[in-house]
Amino acid sequence: MIVFVFYASVLLKSMGFGNSGSLMSAMITSSINALATLVSTFTVDKSGRRKLFLEGGCQMFICQLVMTIAIASKFGTSGNPGQLPMWFSSLVVVTIMCIYIAGFAWSWGPLGLLVHA
Repeated sequence: MIVFVFYASVLLKSMGFGNSGSLMSAMITSSINALATLVSTFTVDKSGRRKLFLEGGCQMFICQLVMTIAIASKFGTSGNPGQLPMWFSSLVVVTIMCIYIAGFAWSWGPLGLLVHA
């Protein structure tokens, strides 16, 4: 999660976005984080912490697998992807990042603090 939040602009810039595109994607992921935290706030009493923890954990695990496979298929063992197609950068990477961040923000992010309270 820290990689996506703090290094989103650097990661997206290396994936082929320009300066403004990487900044815009970082703003989108931050907005997704805030909105998904609100979802957690309003649904934790109805559905329970355990269900949200399990769903968020599974969602983050699947997103990490998909992101790993997608980046490994493009970068390979040499680490040089050549020219990445924009559909790959925008559709695959940003979408998976947003789904991962949403899974964290409605489960392990806020609920980890709630368990201790």
